[in-house]
Amino acid sequence: MANYMVMAAMKGEFLARSGNVYENFQMLGYVEASSPFDAVKNFFEVPQFPIDWGDITYMWAESLEKDENNGHYGELDRIYLESLLFDTPSTGEAR
Repeated sequence: MANYMVMAAMKGEFLARSGNVYENFQMLGYVEASSPFDAVKNFFEVPQFPIDWGDITYMWAESLEKDENNGHYGELDRIYLESLLFDTPSTGEAR
């Protein structure tokens, strides 16, 4: 098990005081899990605070351990909410 920081790409943009517009990413919390996907799944199943899931485009997790796969900021292994909502994507059967 490793510790992960769970991140989310939020719908909407961040407007800085300078007038610059940035993509809006949020750190959602820390989770212990065996993989980045499991970290996001664990957070999704037991969120650490109330959250409107409709505000999220996709999520990902970065290991707090030294890992060469860290630092991609969601460019790799994007986890969309649909993959967390359905146990069997082929049938579309919701949990």
